[in-house]
Parts: sequence; structure tokens; C-alpha cells
Amino acid sequence: MPNEIKGHYSQFGGAISEMATESLKRWRNSIGEAAITTVGEILDGKNEEERKTFIEEQIKSGFRKRPYYYPGNNARRSEEVFQSRIVSETFATHFKFIENIPDNSRSEALPKGALVLSILAIDRAFVLSQNGIHSGDFSSYQWAKEFSPRIHRWFGKRSDGQDRINTQIWSKIIAAAKSHVKPPTSNITRSEDDEEMLDDFQY
Repeated sequence: MPNEIKGHYSQFGGAISEMATESLKRWRNSIGEAAITTVGEILDGKNEEERKTFIEEQIKSGFRKRPYYYPGNNARRSEEVFQSRIVSETFATHFKFIENIPDNSRSEALPKGALVLSILAIDRAFVLSQNGIHSGDFSSYQWAKEFSPRIHRWFGKRSDGQDRINTQIWSKIIAAAKSHVKPPTSNITRSEDDEEMLDDFQY
């Protein structure tokens, strides 16, 4: 929070809350639209039957076993989880959203919320495509809001205290996503508070 506002939250609180809500909405919707775009590109060139079969194969299993989490849909490559094209390109939207924040002002927290949101957005994109719908307001998608806490638990700790997704795999997931981020061309900057809020936010 800017120093000039500290101690005066009662005066500026309403405006700050409104700005935060709008920022979160743009963040969610940007990830939702990225998922729709990437799913569309992957399905492009397939006939109707091929599209139907492909989508069903991606979402028929439980959330823990979605084939699209892995490059080549190969779940046996567990060390490459969440590094497939569709996950990486969608997750990359988070890093594009915060790219103008200086590195020394960024939160050190892992962007778990952004990855969870990406997973939910991809599933929604498959369902929308299955029903012939190609757009929509992801920020108001109620099912994602309700299911988000369950997926967040995947990125917590096991009963033995070990991380379910270790640091090495997280580094690979983030690197795969960042490989889809072009160098920034805008002079518009986002605040440190925005970036920390997005990293910590569940949905």
C-alpha cells in the first residue's frame, strides 16, 4: 500500500476495495480468455467427431488425473506435470499480467492461485467448446469459485509434511509458463500490492 495512504484507510478504503476487485476481475478473465484461445488452437483442424473425442478424453477422468496436465497427455511423465502446452500458455497469462512489476517488488510466494485458476479455466474452456460456446465472463463462473479450494489442497503438504509439488517441479512449471511470455512493451506498471494480492488469492 502506498505510504501516503497508510493510516488513512478509512478515507480511501472504498476506492482501494473497488480497484482491487476490478484488478482481480481482469486477472481472472484474462486467464479465462487465454484458456479459450489455447483450447481453440489445439482443436483447430479437427473435425466434429475428433473434437468431441479429444475433449471427452481430457475431462472424463477426475481432476487429479486430467491428461492435459502433461506434455503429450502422458501421465507417466509425473515430473512434467502442469508443463503441457495448454497449461503453460494459460498459466503464462498470470506472468504477463504482472510483468511490469519490478523483480525486487514481487512476492516470493509461489503463484498457486494463478495455477489453480488456469486449471479451472482450461476445464471450463473444454466444456464451453463442447457446447459450441467460445466466450464468457470467467470471473463470475460460480462452479470455479466453489471448486477452487479443493484444487488448492493439491499444492499443500502431504501427511508426512512434504510438499505435494516440490520446489524443483515448481521451477519447471514456472519456467514452462514463462517461455510463452514475450518481453514487455508497455510502460504501464502495476503495484506491488496488486502482485502480492494475486499470488495469495484463491479465486
